[in-house]
Order: sequence, then structure tokens, then C-alpha cells
Amino acid sequence: MRRPYVPFLIVFLAASAAPSIAGLGPENVLVVANQADQTSVTIAREYVRLRRVPESNLVMLDNVPSSHTISLADFRMRILGPVLAAIKTRRLDRQIACVAYSSGFPYAVDVRAAMAGKSFPRYITQPASLTGLTYLHTLLDAAEPIYLAMDANWYHRGIRRQARPAAYSASDMELKAELDGIVARLQPSVHAANRPPEVRRDLQRALELARQLSARRASDPALLYDLACLYALNDMPDDAMRTLSLAVQAGWTNRAHTERDPDLASLRDRADFRRLIERMSAATYSIEPARPFRVGARWAADGTPTTHPSGRRYMLACMLAYVGEKANSEEEALACLRRSAMADYRRPRGTIYFMASSDQARTGPRQWAFEPAKAALARLGVRAEVISGVLPSDRNDVAGAVVGAATIDWASSRSRIVPGAFCDHLTSLAGVMSGGGQTLLSEWLRHGAAGSSGTVTEPYNIAAKFPSAFLHVFYASGCSLAEAFYQSVAGPYQQLLVGDPLCAPWARPISVRVAGIKPGATLSRPVQLRPSASGAQPVHRFELYVDGVLTQVALPGKPLRLSPAALRAGRHEARIVAVAGALEWRGKVVLPFRTVGP
Repeated sequence: MRRPYVPFLIVFLAASAAPSIAGLGPENVLVVANQADQTSVTIAREYVRLRRVPESNLVMLDNVPSSHTISLADFRMRILGPVLAAIKTRRLDRQIACVAYSSGFPYAVDVRAAMAGKSFPRYITQPASLTGLTYLHTLLDAAEPIYLAMDANWYHRGIRRQARPAAYSASDMELKAELDGIVARLQPSVHAANRPPEVRRDLQRALELARQLSARRASDPALLYDLACLYALNDMPDDAMRTLSLAVQAGWTNRAHTERDPDLASLRDRADFRRLIERMSAATYSIEPARPFRVGARWAADGTPTTHPSGRRYMLACMLAYVGEKANSEEEALACLRRSAMADYRRPRGTIYFMASSDQARTGPRQWAFEPAKAALARLGVRAEVISGVLPSDRNDVAGAVVGAATIDWASSRSRIVPGAFCDHLTSLAGVMSGGGQTLLSEWLRHGAAGSSGTVTEPYNIAAKFPSAFLHVFYASGCSLAEAFYQSVAGPYQQLLVGDPLCAPWARPISVRVAGIKPGATLSRPVQLRPSASGAQPVHRFELYVDGVLTQVALPGKPLRLSPAALRAGRHEARIVAVAGALEWRGKVVLPFRTVGP
């Protein structure tokens, strides 16, 4: 069975336009700073300048704790609550899709109080991350902590297959907790030549529990795999092979683990087992296509948008930087954000490196996707390589890296990360920003990456807890960094995402023009704005933001109405945003105007 390892000066444009942002624009990001932390304020203000984020979208919080970890109650009262209140009181609820925390915030949220008295699989550990729990915040009021489940993120894009498993219920998690408890108790005696009676009884009980779960979750590949292992351990090889084949059909992909799993030792000499391994080696996997993240959208369990009340709502979340003794300096954080702002729309002539290291505990959970992701990137015109080793050596074109190692020494690789890259290394403690004995995600940002991620505690090597190799396919399709990340991780509650959520190197530009008003005009009565746009994709709609607040939406060919009636006398700003293409790329014109008093 699967086992844990141990441990952006706003520039006013007349008829020129800012290029598009893939799926997510500055108007859709709430930048949150810790008012008591000058570094936090500095980084937040620089990001607002770099990215032309409206001033109305900058929130200063007080009463933010200085600790690395915050309790769930304090997170809700002192961080999440004020953030959601600011969105509502500033009338930004129709437009905010992403919360971008500056530095100066706890990186972890202690969720023990929510877990107390309940049973969970052993890999449901605590704490959660600041960004993960913000993303999952609408699930916090549920009777059960479903945000801890490995399928909590229904925006996640998975392998194309006949059906996704049903969402985990509380009773499912209780059964899984009991099953995992038995499995933990059985190790290592389960592989003894002569099993004592209590071990045989435990194996039979584990098999019974796995059967019950698989009856409810017949398309869950991981569960089917575990059931196959239990059949094999209960000396039922034909049932084991039949179930293992079903697991592969449902989407079980970890060939390397399947080959060496001692639970399946009794099957290794079978011809049908060898044929199955060969089929897994030759298999190609197609990922569900990238989708834009939409403000307030609900997502169904099958990954499609829905209006049904059972759909789940999320909010993209990211830390712009983490500044600390073991992490990045303020200068490094600012340099990172400046590099990433310059990377947009550049379509870097670089290579995505998928590293196949000898550390299978850290490489194995993602290695199955290396070749399919490489092929998908090739179809997008992006180069990728699958190479052996920990880091790419002597390469000056690292546009992304998927690494599996506890520690890395990037300087020794003599390679160069190009602006806009996302890089990570699957390990236990890369998100423990106070230092956990392993290389922190901040190392990637120090050396040029636009973003990275890591878990804030020992997560076990559960693939659903980490971004898959397909993150780079979503990114190269034209998604923003935040969109690409959250589409690639099914159970994100422990992932800390740090960097520039708006970075979009593979986005396509949209040019926007507006007739009906001249920049700097003084308005005493309403005017009609007639926007138009050109670019690679058809325009779906135009949006009008006045002083950063969304006020109108119009279809192409229809006017927008700008009225001074409700505005105070003085200087104001109008943003006309065009939304185009399947990924809802965004281009805009920013126009200053004035109003006069009565």
C-alpha cells in the first residue's frame, strides 16, 4: 500500500492599453498587509505599484499575531474575518477572486480544535497553511472539516477518465481512519513468514473496511489500489489482480511504486501482473483542460462550474513573500516581484525540467505525469525535458522545475531560472518558513522563480497534497500562476503558495480602445463609453471599474455609462477591461477624469 516517508505608479493611458492578464487581473486581487510590520507594508505597496492594483484593493490589517502559527479561531477572527469584511464594505465582492497576503503573517493555522473528537486517516495531519485555508474558507462552517479532505478542491483539473470519485463524506473518513489505523498497526509484521492470529484478524478487518469504502467510492484509484494490496495480503491473488486492473483503469498511475510494493510481492511472478506493469509504462494520460477562475463561481465535484447550491466556492490565495531569518530578505522579496511583473506575455524561450531523482518517495508521486505533461507542453509549443538527477545542471533556460528532494543547492547546479518560472521540490517541510531542516520554498524565489510552494508540516507523500506536473501545462496554456497552481492540487489545505499570483508569462495581449471620453476630462453629466478590443481571442464582455470598483458589465458592441452623479468632486479613475478567450484573458485602459461639485 502507499506509505508515508519521514520525514506592479499607475500610468494613465489615453488610447493605449495594458496587456491582458490570464484569467485574473489586478482589479481582482485584494492585497493584504500587516499594518504593524513595515516590511509587510513596503512589499504590499510595491506590489500595488508594479501590478496597477487599485488602491481600493489594498487592505491594512492590525492585530495580526507575530507568531508563525495561529489558531483556527484567531485566523477567522483576526485575519479572514477582517479580509472578508473589507471586501464587502468596499463593495468589492463582485470582483475579488484572489487574496494576496504580504509578508508579516503567520504561515500556518492550527486546526486541532476542528479535528478534536473525530477520526481521520493518518495522512490528515495538522496544521493547515494560511493560503490553503483562505482558498478553502467557504468550507470552514461545514459540520465536518471537509476542507481537510484530499478531494476538497473541486476546481482541480485531473486526468480525463469516465468519472471522478464521489466526495469524501464524514463516514467515509471515519472508515478510512479505522482502516489506516489497522494498516499502521500491522507494519511490519504483515510481511512476516508466519503471521500470528491477531495479524490475520487485522488483515481480514482491513479488507472488510476497504471493501465497504470501495463500494461507496468505486472510481477512487487510490482506494482500489489499497484494496488490491489487501486482497494480495489475504492470499486472494486473483481478486488482487482484478482490483489492481480496476485501479489502473480508474487512474492509478504510480508504476514505480506498484512494481516494488512488498504488499504485491505475491503477484510479481504472474504474467498478468507483468502485462499490467508494461501497460502502465506505455500509458499516456490526458489532463482535463485548463479553466479560468471566476469570481464567486461554484464548482461541482466533477470539476465543472455549476449553479447548484451543493457546488463549492473558493478564493485564490497566495503570500507575496515570506521575510524571515530562514527565508527571504525584504530585498529578495521585492526583487522577486519585480522580476515576475516583467515576465508577463513574454512566452519565455525556456525549458520546463521534470527531474527524475533516485528519491522515489519524493519523485514517485509525480513522475507518472512527466511524459504526458511534456507531450502536452509540446503541443503548446513549450519545450520540456525529463532528465535524471536532482537539479538541471548547467542550463540557462529553466522556465520551470519539478524536483523531488529534501534539500537542494541551486547555486551548485550552475543553472539559471528565467523570469516567470514556477519551481518546487516535493518534500515535507518546504513551507515551514521558520525552518524545518529541509530546503525552504524561498530558495527558489531567491534564485529567480516567480512562485513556489511547500507544505507547512509533515504531509506524507500523498500525491493529492502536492501540485502535479500538469501545473506547467495550465501555466503554459496562459493561466495566471495562482490559477495554474490551484488547478493542479486536489487537497491544498497544507500547501503554502508564495510568489506573484498574477504572473502569466504565456498570456496573450489584448489591446483596448475607448471612444466617448478623453483622458483628464471633466465630467458634469453622464457619458457613454464605447469600448473596442483587438487580440488573438474574441471578446466576451467589457467591464467598467470606477475608482477600482466594478460598476457595469456590457457585451461587445454595447456602451458603458459613466456617470459623475454619485461621485465626490475631484479626481477619479475609470478602468475599462476587456475579457476575452477561453481562459478569460484581460486587457484594459485606465483613464483619469475629474468631476465638479454641484
